[in-house]
Amino acid sequence: MTFSSFLQKSVDNFKSEKAVYDRVVTYFEKNTAARKYAEVCEEKNWEIIYDHLTVRTYDVDKSAKEFEAMGFKLEERIDYKNEGWYAKVYRHPVYGAMFIDQNYDDAPEAKKIIKVWVDKFTDTNFHHIAFRLPLGAEIEEAVEALKKKGVEFPGSITGQKGSKLRQIFSKAEFVDGVPYSVLELAERNKDPKTGKVYEGFINEQADSLMKDSILK
Repeated sequence: MTFSSFLQKSVDNFKSEKAVYDRVVTYFEKNTAARKYAEVCEEKNWEIIYDHLTVRTYDVDKSAKEFEAMGFKLEERIDYKNEGWYAKVYRHPVYGAMFIDQNYDDAPEAKKIIKVWVDKFTDTNFHHIAFRLPLGAEIEEAVEALKKKGVEFPGSITGQKGSKLRQIFSKAEFVDGVPYSVLELAERNKDPKTGKVYEGFINEQADSLMKDSILK
């Protein structure tokens, strides 16, 4: 697939790390909403900002080794025990964060959303990429622009207006009748306590988005 020069320039920022680059290319090739978001960014003169890249896997620690070799370092673990899954967040000085998640081995079958996905698609591609809006831009603006381009959103925006983190998933794009990938938008604002842009994750919002990823 041929990308616009604007999108290709953004993707090429990963070219020095082939494993990440190939995954980013595949993600854009297979996710229409992500390509539409690149169009919105070009039209609004926004930079394409990679907030985090998400890997679904059977084994977080095993999958992380590949990215640790590239300079990603473990920052935090986030547990959603009641919902059957957990994630580890790895940071890099140049690239967006790597968010790697898996189901607990003893999770109820009904909550093994991640395992079911990996059974079908393996852990060699990104489930989704989250794009951070430019500081000061509101997530509603991006959502409305994408809706005009035919992108659908099955859930609502998580996080109150003006809060430190607001997120939304696009409707999952399906392969063989199975929800494959989504686009995530993330609006990050300054934490009133520190005056710095909030870089973390909020458990309740992350689990809500997990459920949105399989809505039809």
